[in-house]
Amino acid sequence: MAASNHSELTTRIAAGRKAVMAQAAFYHAQFGRAASHWKHDGSRVTDADLAISKAIFDALRAQFPGDDLFSEELAVGENPFPRCGEWSWVLDPIDGTNNYALGIPVTAISLGLLRDGEPVYGFLYDLGRRGLFHGGPGQGVWEGDERLQPQFGRSGRHERIIATHSPIDPRYLSLATAILTQYKLRGFGSGALHLTYAALGMIDACMDFTVKVWDIAAAAAIARETGAAMHFFGPAPFPMQQFDLKMKPLQYCCASPEALAEIVALAEQTRR
Repeated sequence: MAASNHSELTTRIAAGRKAVMAQAAFYHAQFGRAASHWKHDGSRVTDADLAISKAIFDALRAQFPGDDLFSEELAVGENPFPRCGEWSWVLDPIDGTNNYALGIPVTAISLGLLRDGEPVYGFLYDLGRRGLFHGGPGQGVWEGDERLQPQFGRSGRHERIIATHSPIDPRYLSLATAILTQYKLRGFGSGALHLTYAALGMIDACMDFTVKVWDIAAAAAIARETGAAMHFFGPAPFPMQQFDLKMKPLQYCCASPEALAEIVALAEQTRR
């Protein structure tokens, strides 16, 4: 990587980390307290989502005025938004908003940095762990200042765990049923944390059918560094060419390369 490009990346990594961590105290203070509202698609949004989105983007805009800034909480009226610049930020200010509003501490601030539409660094502040996961290709993966080494398969062959959301589209029900004969199920309620935990080997796999690009942009960068493999059952969202708040849900799974091969094989069997 050229020195100038490396400097641009490292400057953005420092800025992204600072912007997310600056919201941590507010994020905790509003947990289970922020007023809820309902969006065009019937999903929940809280005042905290809106405040965190504005604060993070105000900080990034001041330092990088030419970067694209895409948030789940942008106004729908001007949608979709084309990707115009080399650098893009994709934010889900609170992933797991239902958990957050109800006082269930499985939720995260998820901020992804993309270059030419590809995830190059991710920041995920995990409220329950009170810590920031961050990393990307060639940059290592960290929790705060501690470098992490993924440990795929540590749950053991007979205690394998997969995370997913429900309800599940009937088209994928046979696949989900087949998977659940092999894995223990966890539904954390946060697509960003599903992918982060799978990418780090904290769980064996995740398989989601309802996520959007803002749910996974940050964690996808971490997966690319740890060696966790991602497989999309439909079109892949990267490189991201536009940011569409009305996009169709993504269907994908992520696991170690060995476990993913097994899951994809099961998927092919269920299609026959």
